[in-house]
Amino acid sequence: MRALLGVAILVAAGGGALRADDPNPGRNRVATARNLPATWHVASGEGVLWSAELGTVTYGGPTIAGDLVVVGTNNERPRDQAVTGDRGVVMAFDRRDGRFRWQITHEKLEAGDANDWPLQGVCSTPSFDGERLYYVSNRGELVVADLEGVVDWSFDMVGEWDVFPKHMAASTPLVAGDLVFVSTSNGVTDDGRVPSPDAPSFAAFDRATGRPVWRDGSPGAGLIDGQWGSPSHGHAGGRAQIVFPAGDGWLYAFEPATGRALWRFDGNSALAADESERIESRHVFVATPVFLEDTVYVAAGRDPEASLRAGVLWAVDARRSGDVTASGTRWRFQDPDFGRAIATVAVDGGVVYAADLNGFLFALDAETGEKLWVYDSLSPFWSSPLVADGKVYAADTEGDVAVLRHGRTLEVLAEIAMPRPVYTSPSTDGSVVYLATSETLYALVARASGGGADA
Repeated sequence: MRALLGVAILVAAGGGALRADDPNPGRNRVATARNLPATWHVASGEGVLWSAELGTVTYGGPTIAGDLVVVGTNNERPRDQAVTGDRGVVMAFDRRDGRFRWQITHEKLEAGDANDWPLQGVCSTPSFDGERLYYVSNRGELVVADLEGVVDWSFDMVGEWDVFPKHMAASTPLVAGDLVFVSTSNGVTDDGRVPSPDAPSFAAFDRATGRPVWRDGSPGAGLIDGQWGSPSHGHAGGRAQIVFPAGDGWLYAFEPATGRALWRFDGNSALAADESERIESRHVFVATPVFLEDTVYVAAGRDPEASLRAGVLWAVDARRSGDVTASGTRWRFQDPDFGRAIATVAVDGGVVYAADLNGFLFALDAETGEKLWVYDSLSPFWSSPLVADGKVYAADTEGDVAVLRHGRTLEVLAEIAMPRPVYTSPSTDGSVVYLATSETLYALVARASGGGADA
């Protein structure tokens, strides 16, 4: 179980592109769609357009890229018999019929468990900018590839910058303008030591050449946990911003072109004094912040190996400068049932949907943080909810998918049991829902396909 928990943080990277023509820089998990399925049945093939075999552990994607669906998985079911053994793998499938198109593989780091846990594959959810794919390999490399699976460039953050990932590197890169932004995954050892306090936590690269443009190491020796979260982009207060979630429990906002610090926010400010002194009580930001208009929404969390303590969800005013912990808090949500979270929220129609590690999906008023309703899945959520076609899709670690009516009143449309756990976040191209269990990628449609292709 630890092998799963220690690196399953990539779920926070589920704020990646939801549509092939929308890089979604604000990371809001809301998509325009019509006639998406409210139910399906895998065993009979009802509502399954096609399915494709993956590895045995899948944490990255599915990402829609042109006529492809791309996922990060492991190599326990090799597609190339000449490339065997434990590796990180990015696989691409034809979006229309699930046919396997290509793969990129990465050898494991020699450090083993400390930085590259066995059999966990590529944990980064790839991003797509309309031309190329961007992801972080299990080796801590930022990799950029075209739609034929040819790597254009890569940058080794572990080798070049002495980054120390905790168990695994996992971040969804963000493309904005001529730059690509990424969290480096620099983190701590199992006993809480920070081996590389001078290594950067956040970085920007020239998207064409891979040249580093700026980097920042603000968390430094203050890291509490690993850093597997992903940046978001938005405009507030008349300025563009890149917002990073950090492993020291702070949010950091920067000027995109220069890396100049704009504001920072302490996610542990709601803790009592005695709690804030105990390392096990303190939160970090693993979930990807959602930047919507002038507000950033994000839930606090930890590595799921840590104790499942009470959590908090913040709405932060992004128009301010400096330490905005007090002045920038629009609201915070705390509830006896709301636990730590690693899932990215979705915000639509004045409702915030937030899934936690206790197995609850909360609906909150986006303006006030007031609780509207709560759905109990009975199993932890690592997957981030998706809002599309008037529906909310939420998948838990038992493999159960809840399809709920989008709105201010709880209405359950269906509860569907998948054959394997779901750790990734669902995506859609507007007419099909793509959902990856730990072992299989499914394309799901509103009308039965009569048993689709098994690639």
